[in-house]
Amino acid sequence: TPGAAALDVRMGDLPSPAPRPEFPLAVATRRSLLGAALLAPTVAWASGGATAGKYTSIPIAKRRYYGRVQEAVYEFLLLDPSRPLKDQEAAYEEFFGDNILVRNSKKKSICTGNDKACRTDEKKTSRWEDMQLTMFLLGNAFRIDSSKSPDRIEQVKMARKFFKEVDGLKQATAKGNSDERSKRFAQARQFLDEYLDQVDLPPTSYDRYKTPFDTASQKLCAGGNFCI
Repeated sequence: TPGAAALDVRMGDLPSPAPRPEFPLAVATRRSLLGAALLAPTVAWASGGATAGKYTSIPIAKRRYYGRVQEAVYEFLLLDPSRPLKDQEAAYEEFFGDNILVRNSKKKSICTGNDKACRTDEKKTSRWEDMQLTMFLLGNAFRIDSSKSPDRIEQVKMARKFFKEVDGLKQATAKGNSDERSKRFAQARQFLDEYLDQVDLPPTSYDRYKTPFDTASQKLCAGGNFCI
C-alpha cells in the first residue's frame, strides 16, 4: 500500500547502528601483548623462597632484585680494609647488623592476654643476609633448563664462591687478623665482579656503587591497575 511504501522509504533512510566498541577484547589484547613481550626473553624456573613453583623471567627478576643487589654491593665495598678503621667499623655494623625491618609488630586479632602477648614480634634482617638471598634468586632466574639444579647454574656457583669469602672475611675481622681480612676482601670482590658480569650488572669499579640505591621492586604497568 502507499502508506507501507512510504514507511519502507523512511526506514531505509535511517543510518545503520554504529558497531559496539569491544573494550574488553582490546584490553585483553593489550595485556596479552605486554605479557608476551615481557616473557619473550629467556624464561627461568625459580625455586626457593617466595618464588617457589613459579616461572620467573629474567626481566622480572631484574626489576625485583637489582636494587637490593646493588645496594648490597655499595655497602660491601665500604668494608674495604684500605679505608680508615673507624669507617670500617661503622660499615661492618651496617652490613652485618640486623637493621633492615622485614615485618612490623602487629596486634593479634583474637587474643586475651596482655599487650605484649597479643602482639607479633618485629622481624629484622641484615644487609648481608638479604644480599645472599637476592643474589641467589637473581642468579637462579638465569636458568634456561627447568630440570637443572641451582647448584649447576653458573651465576649461583659464582654467588656461593663470594658468600664463602665474605664468611671468611667476617671470621678474620672477629679474630683481628688484618692480613687475612685484606686477602678475603680482595678475593670476595673478584668473585663478586664475576657474578655481576653474569647478571648484566657493571663491575664494582664503576662509580655507580659510590652512592646508595633504591631497594624497592620496580613495576611495569600498562594502564589502570594492571602491573607485573
